[in-house]
Amino acid sequence: MNPSPVQRLRRTAATNAAVCAVLILAAAAAPAAAQLQVGSTWITEPLAPDLDIADGQLRLDLDEAIAIAMQNNLGLLVQRYQRSQSLFRINQEYGIYDLVLTANSNVNTDSRPSASQLDGALVTENETITANAELRQPISSGGDFSINFDNTRFTSNSFFSDINPSLRSSLTVAFNQPLLRNRGKRITERNLAVAKLNSEISLDDLEVQVVDTVQTVANGYWALVEGLEQLKVAEESLALAEELHEMNRIQIEVGTLAPLELVQSEAGIATREEEIIRVQAQIQDAADELRRLLNLDEASFWDLEIVPTTPPEISRVLIDLEESLIWALDRRAEIDRQELQLASLEIDSDFLRNQMRPDLNLSVSYGRNALGGDRVTCERPGEPSIADLFAPCPDEYRRTDSLGYFSTLGQFYAGILGQIFEGWNVGLSLTKPLQNRSAKAQSRVARLALDQGRLELQDLMLSIRTEVRTAARGVETAGKQIDSARVSRELAEKNLDAAQKRYENGLWTSFQVLEIQEDLTAARTREVEAITNYRRALLAYFKAIGMLLDQKGIELVDDAEADG
Repeated sequence: MNPSPVQRLRRTAATNAAVCAVLILAAAAAPAAAQLQVGSTWITEPLAPDLDIADGQLRLDLDEAIAIAMQNNLGLLVQRYQRSQSLFRINQEYGIYDLVLTANSNVNTDSRPSASQLDGALVTENETITANAELRQPISSGGDFSINFDNTRFTSNSFFSDINPSLRSSLTVAFNQPLLRNRGKRITERNLAVAKLNSEISLDDLEVQVVDTVQTVANGYWALVEGLEQLKVAEESLALAEELHEMNRIQIEVGTLAPLELVQSEAGIATREEEIIRVQAQIQDAADELRRLLNLDEASFWDLEIVPTTPPEISRVLIDLEESLIWALDRRAEIDRQELQLASLEIDSDFLRNQMRPDLNLSVSYGRNALGGDRVTCERPGEPSIADLFAPCPDEYRRTDSLGYFSTLGQFYAGILGQIFEGWNVGLSLTKPLQNRSAKAQSRVARLALDQGRLELQDLMLSIRTEVRTAARGVETAGKQIDSARVSRELAEKNLDAAQKRYENGLWTSFQVLEIQEDLTAARTREVEAITNYRRALLAYFKAIGMLLDQKGIELVDDAEADG
């Protein structure tokens, strides 16, 4: 089985550095953040961030935003609770080995009319008091040991009861063991093993959630950066339109330009003001989404303007696709999770195959018995007659010898006159459904589920390979788009300079200049989008190869292991 996600994240820095050197040939392309440890259970305390706040602005860099989200994000907090619940379920399943004490007591009275002189009384009155205890210990082989201590006190008005009241006690040690069905540690601990696997799966789920959160927070950060950069572009476009409008106004005043030109420049200003309003709303939406992801206190932080301080420009990353594919198949938590699910399905398959066996049980027990109470004897003078044997004993001839309860217990160790009252039992019981259709069907379903799980693992690995190839291609494409957009913007700037000279010489109209300005605005917008898209493409790439947490300097620490 592959190492767990926590073990994978704790690999030596030398190994990580070696692989990173293969994948990332430009050292400045993806700088690692300061080391950040993220706990796995609900006991992780929310972070009270020390933020840079001044003049109604919250200055925030990307690493700081991710660090806050790792502690405060509500989605992660929910996932940590699920992880913690899976740990407690392991303790719950260890309950199969709990020592069980059972105690019961009962009082029964009964009176019946006599139907025979042999009943010993005209109306027989009996009272039975029981007090029993059992101590049972299950064992890993599927059987159990038990100690039973039973006590009975019987009282009757029948003169045939020689010991009245009588005290009976028995101490029995028993062992029961399945020989076919439900035999063995693997079968006995089936639910425990599944609970442990589910706990590891929950850790994988948490790692996936952490990776998704890092990517979502970073994308939200770049969405805000992009919005602010687009606002600058829109404001520059508005400034160009206003400058053209002022030039039109001056030329109309001196009579060198028709008044219609002023209307066209006013329309251009209105269009750009509309774009600014749209971008400002987009910025507020992006800022609110980032506040939600960081789970910042609404009363303290939601009215602050967020000012990103991490520049969007970054050095290019050169990618080795083959190494990326190998690394992804080794690092992705989704593969580890699917392998753990396969292990769980194998346990279910083995268990249900075992349930098709006959139920053959061995039982062995050994016990000792003791008797005590008041023994009543009738010492009549002379030789008793037959009638005397069936008649009540007169009080003057009655003799009572008492043997107390503790003397009764002593018989377990030393019998009366050297005699020990004991008993043995060895038994086998066999139960076998002749058709056994239910167990056979359940076993077949489990085998099919296991085969299905293997196919799902193959499909997942194929999907991850496709995702890596797509992400690598996305990084390469985004880099080329930056170059193309930058050239387009530079050409648009030169084209606008030429258009303005034509306009100043009366060769072009305001409408033509406004079109060239719009072309420049569009080129600047594409350049901003290309730069932030490259950031998003890198996030998708590092996520695809399972290295996003390493790239951000984040270590997922299993609190359960740390406490252990």
